[in-house]
Amino acid sequence: MANMSDSHSHTTGGIHCICVLLILAVISLHGDPVVVSGGPANDYESWIIRTNDDRLMTIFCRNPDWQSGDLYATFSVDNGVTWEEPMAIITKPQDQATLSFLQLPGDTFRLWYASNENMTYGIYTARSFDGINWNEDGMVDLGWGPYDMHYDPTVIMEMDSSLTMSYRGPGGAYVAHRPYGGIWDKLKTLVGPSGFRPRIMKHSNGTYAYAYHRNTPEGYEIFVRTSPDRVNWTSELRITYDGNSHDPFLSEATDGAYMLYYATHVPPAYNLRRRLSYDAVNWGEEVQITFDATNNTQPHFFVEGNEIYLIWAHAVFSPDDHDVYFERTLYPGINETDLRVKTRIADFLEVYPNPCSRQMMVIVQAHNQEAVDLRVYDTQGRIVNGPQQLQCDGINTFLVPTAHLQPGIYFLQMNCTTGSYYKRFVVVR
Repeated sequence: MANMSDSHSHTTGGIHCICVLLILAVISLHGDPVVVSGGPANDYESWIIRTNDDRLMTIFCRNPDWQSGDLYATFSVDNGVTWEEPMAIITKPQDQATLSFLQLPGDTFRLWYASNENMTYGIYTARSFDGINWNEDGMVDLGWGPYDMHYDPTVIMEMDSSLTMSYRGPGGAYVAHRPYGGIWDKLKTLVGPSGFRPRIMKHSNGTYAYAYHRNTPEGYEIFVRTSPDRVNWTSELRITYDGNSHDPFLSEATDGAYMLYYATHVPPAYNLRRRLSYDAVNWGEEVQITFDATNNTQPHFFVEGNEIYLIWAHAVFSPDDHDVYFERTLYPGINETDLRVKTRIADFLEVYPNPCSRQMMVIVQAHNQEAVDLRVYDTQGRIVNGPQQLQCDGINTFLVPTAHLQPGIYFLQMNCTTGSYYKRFVVVR
């Protein structure tokens, strides 16, 4: 995209075991990534959703010279194994790029994208009932003047059907909100000074998390901030120290974890990384996702059940030939043969109620008599309760006190002869 180079990655057993702690291992369901859109075209900046009729849908930018991008859509009816031929949906002589889209209540698709059709980049919107035929509704009024460049929108829909947008504007990364049936606010709330590629999410606990990259003395790095209300934000938390990390994308995992994907350049190429946190403050170890000698950038994903649906840009020949890649992986670290038992895992270790207050009931099922111990960890891996030594045979119920714990997220660990097992729980007051 012309004049927006900083915003781009510079081509940028008794008991069966399931382990859900701070380390996340992912096993591919399909082996090699699936090519969503290939060939000599430069396909980049992709976004993926699950549609209401159970298809996967991707919109991406095809930008042969980085100055004249058009937007294309494609669908998969077999959960990402194959993809239809992409169809052009927004085509103009100018540059259309940096996009986000949703399917709203009533099945309408709503797309936001950047365009420089008025000489300076602004954020535009379009709507569709089928994802193929689109009506363009013009520029979104976020309170900026005609020559104030703003672009790179990410839009999320909240529980009340209102919309929240993160975007890059003059001097940094901003947030805006649109009540259901209303108009976008024009407050121009700055969240990340000097931030690029801003991505916002809202956790099921009500917390907003905001990720972006910006330049530091060491180079481009990833930062995260959180807020209870989109107005009051924590100090920025630096996530990477590599000197060349870009393109953060945040979403919530099945167990309530914040999951962050991004691209980091370690010669010879950019590759995708991932980190996991249960409070958006204490982040687990970095896990490398791709291992290519050519660039992998621009990750976007959503989590559905125990699966991660990830899409990204893969450089066939950098910088002018990218393909859109897709991979469906398991969360967390279950191999494919374990899928047949995953629905029975909860029978072996359960907690109730969850959330809890003063105490928690733990239900353990063992096929044979054996000794177990229970202990509770906080999100920083510190033992805050236990170990409690117990004898199990059949279905057993135990009480674990929680009144002494501060409100927050914790992990119950059960150790026995066949391994360690975990349950996440929340303490409230």
